[in-house]
Amino acid sequence: MIYLLLSILLFSYNNVLWKKNVAKESIAYLMSYRAFFTTLIATVALFTVLGFEPVTLYEYFKITTGSLFGVVGLFAMLQVIKKSSLQWLGIYNLIGVAFTTFYLITIKDINISSSLLGAFIILVGFVLFLYSNKQTQLKLTSKQHLLLLLMAVCFSVSSLIHWENVTASISPLLIISNQELMVLLLGGFAAFKNRRKIKFTFLSKTSLFPILWMSIVIFFALLLSLLGLQDTNPFIASILFLATPLTTIVFSSLFFKERITLMNALAIVLIALGALLLHYLQSA
Repeated sequence: MIYLLLSILLFSYNNVLWKKNVAKESIAYLMSYRAFFTTLIATVALFTVLGFEPVTLYEYFKITTGSLFGVVGLFAMLQVIKKSSLQWLGIYNLIGVAFTTFYLITIKDINISSSLLGAFIILVGFVLFLYSNKQTQLKLTSKQHLLLLLMAVCFSVSSLIHWENVTASISPLLIISNQELMVLLLGGFAAFKNRRKIKFTFLSKTSLFPILWMSIVIFFALLLSLLGLQDTNPFIASILFLATPLTTIVFSSLFFKERITLMNALAIVLIALGALLLHYLQSA
């Protein structure tokens, strides 16, 4: 559970880094540039720290399938994120939680009753956050709604597949290396297609160090989230990750001096209480 909470903080910090860097670079270029370093870090760690343990062809197929769903979800999100409000992303995060819960109860027959109280408190805090920010809502086109629905489903499916992978003792480093390689290949392809519109600054120090730092942050965020999935299930993980928009607000207030409203502060407290309750019930 601690791993998941730490990964939420890192993912929120990564959102801030995205906000800082995406204004300067193309999304496809930034994704592939960042994925290059993350793939390199994960691959080196896999072969030097833990030592590579071979997997079967079927296991590698499952890893790649989970990674591709994650990459498609990421591309879908980035297509909308500049023009949609945080409220819409939050609503579709809730759809992702509902999808995950339905799968775990009906297909995996997992009992989640002991987690319902903590999950309910987190949902109350999250709905409060959505309500308090409804004035920032932007209208979306049908295409944008479909993209956000695709994002929610793909992220949920990716989480479920990788949960099964890590509980089958597949190295989280192998999963990260595979997933970031998929981001690199697809992002690189998109960047190549738009090469006339993109200013490539691979060796620029002003571009290198921020993206290298971004790569380190997302590497540890992914690693901690996968380690957290080993000890819990995707339902609790998806509920906890509803806190990401709120912790992003906290980081934004620190880095961009954005004001936190009283309602947002109350929502953050409720989600923190729910997370603590989930942690207590998990460890009891």
